[in-house]
Amino acid sequence: MDRLTSYTDAYRPQPLPGPLAAGPRPTGPQAVVLAAVWLLAAWSPDATPGWRADFAHTERFDGDPVEDVAALLAEWIPAADDRGRALRAFLAGELASRYVQLRREPADDLVLLLHDWKDRTLRITIAAAPAVAPPPQDSRIPCLLTLLSDQLWLNNNDPVTFRVFLGEPDAAGPGAWWAATREEPGEDVPDLREYSPDDIRTALLNVARGGLDDLGADWDGDGDYPALPEDHIAAHVTNDLLDVLLERVAPVAVHGTGYLPVDWDEQDGDTQIGTVVLTGARAVAVLDVDVSC
Repeated sequence: MDRLTSYTDAYRPQPLPGPLAAGPRPTGPQAVVLAAVWLLAAWSPDATPGWRADFAHTERFDGDPVEDVAALLAEWIPAADDRGRALRAFLAGELASRYVQLRREPADDLVLLLHDWKDRTLRITIAAAPAVAPPPQDSRIPCLLTLLSDQLWLNNNDPVTFRVFLGEPDAAGPGAWWAATREEPGEDVPDLREYSPDDIRTALLNVARGGLDDLGADWDGDGDYPALPEDHIAAHVTNDLLDVLLERVAPVAVHGTGYLPVDWDEQDGDTQIGTVVLTGARAVAVLDVDVSC
């Protein structure tokens, strides 16, 4: 099976596509920016006017400071819907973060230099195009996993980790697919119960709800933990991940095991990985949600 991870995965990061694969791996902040730009392209194929994005490593870091990156991105990257606008605002926040420095080169295109704490510079070019240029092939799922792990945390050091395995359909049952994607062959196959796609969506959104530190910033501990806003970037990305897998697989059966909190109060301290197996006529997908520290 093909294994897909985030571009920032600590153990087995997803290889970068294209020319970027030949250079040094992007740092965490750079990888998040790459993922956000590519996902914006995937989410806005019919946007007018069109645009394309190019990335390159560079030794240069000069040009003019950028005072209002949000306004600049809005000028160059149209967003046709709420999720696009939310992602564009998220990207602006990443480029304006106190952990990076940003400069703009004088050019007809929008050319930004992103310099970070590892003393590396990423050159980002946004240019006008007849239509929105598609992101690199097979980057959609790694981009989603990268943004989710950037947003969702177990503590100050450990992000929630996501892994996706894709394979060709055959007669194997969900238990066999679970076993085929384990790190240690020979693990006992757990009971896998049937879920509906709506159940899985609720469970994934609850994982996102629990992993967003900013939700609980003003919570006094009384009453229910704050709900995940429907317009939050984490909700948009979580929904898109499941939608992409459902479209890819066209499942006839959905099974799961482990930590899949369909009910918010469904907590299991002994379970550190939730696994979803989607079996369909087009493909089989296995999604791991790892909440282990």
